[in-house]
Amino acid sequence: MFNDDIFHPKAKNGRDAMLGEAISFIRRNLSFVCVVVAVNCALVAFDDYSGGNKSNSAQYFVSLSFAFFIQKAILNGDGKVSNLTGGMRGFGGYIWKNLLVVLVVFGIGIGGPVACGAASLSRNVFLLLCLAVIAIILPLLLALVGTWPIAGIAGSKSGLSAAFNRGKRGLLPTFLRLFAGLFLP
Repeated sequence: MFNDDIFHPKAKNGRDAMLGEAISFIRRNLSFVCVVVAVNCALVAFDDYSGGNKSNSAQYFVSLSFAFFIQKAILNGDGKVSNLTGGMRGFGGYIWKNLLVVLVVFGIGIGGPVACGAASLSRNVFLLLCLAVIAIILPLLLALVGTWPIAGIAGSKSGLSAAFNRGKRGLLPTFLRLFAGLFLP
C-alpha cells in the first residue's frame, strides 16, 4: 500500500491530489463530518460552560478517531465511512502509536531544554525555546515514523523499523513540507 505512486493518477502533483481527495471525502461522508464537528463544538461548549479546561484530551481522541476513519476509508480505496463499528481493526494500535509519537515529541521538546539548563531562564524564554524545539522535532519525527500508525490500517508492515525505513527514503522533502506546514497558511 505504501508504494511510490501514492497520488491520484489524474492529479498533476501531490497537493492537488490531497486537496481533491479531501474534498471528495467530505462530499461522500458529509453526515460523518458534521457529527464529528458537532461533537468537537459540543466539547468546547461544555468545557466553556463548566468553567474548566478539560476537553483537550477528549478533543484529541475525537480528532484521532476522525483521522483513523478518514485514513482507513482512503487507504481501503472506497473513500466512504460506511460502518464505524465493523472495521475497527488497527484502531487501538493507531491511537497508542499516535499518542506515543506525541509524548516523544513533547518529552524531547521539554526535556531537551531542561537537560541543557534552560529551565533557569525566564519563563517566557523557556517556553519559546521549548516551542522552537517542538517545532523542529515534530515534523522530523513525523517524517521519519509518520507511517507507523497508518501502516496497520493499510495492512502493510506496521513495525517501527519498517516505518523508519519508509521515512528515510524521503526524509528531507517530507520534513521541509511538514515544517513549512506549521508556519505557512
